[in-house]
Amino acid sequence: MLRSSADAPLNRRWLLLFALLAAPAAQAQSLPSLQQAAMRCFNGGSRADCSAAMGTSHQLKNRADDANQLRCYTALLGLESRLSMAMQGTGSLDRDQSSLKETFFECQALNPS
Repeated sequence: MLRSSADAPLNRRWLLLFALLAAPAAQAQSLPSLQQAAMRCFNGGSRADCSAAMGTSHQLKNRADDANQLRCYTALLGLESRLSMAMQGTGSLDRDQSSLKETFFECQALNPS
């Protein structure tokens, strides 16, 4: 079956997202790196910036789940929805930043000392 050339960018995005999500747990990202990536996404960054923030959030969500930090896990879910909206160009910077602040507050226990 032949694929159109329009499928190529989509496939690359999925490969990038898969690579981010498949990163080893030893390379789990920190809250400051999530904050930086999310702000780039919210401030009109590229889809790659938003995907990087989603990948970092996913890793932190796994850590929150392992640590039974349900408020953090839930905040990360909310942040991921804001990142998804930003990727589509339908975000609200005030709400996006509020979600990021809440996530940072709720997930402080995940930040390595």
